[in-house]
Amino acid sequence: MKYDKDVGINWHLRFRLIIQELKEELEVTQIQLEIAERKLKKHEDNNTRASGNGENNNVVKLGGRIHTTRDPA
Repeated sequence: MKYDKDVGINWHLRFRLIIQELKEELEVTQIQLEIAERKLKKHEDNNTRASGNGENNNVVKLGGRIHTTRDPA
């Protein structure tokens, strides 16, 4: 444990320091999560909305004909 030698036998102070450290870590993690959610939302918005000329950018265009009946090889 990190605070065994720093604090000594004062277990209450030791636990308060551990709780403070965990709260700070939680705060940093929540900030990182909010940033990631904003980036994801921005990415999804850019990929799903129609472009300026009214075409849908999210449509998959086929490269050629689809042959439904094939010769068994």
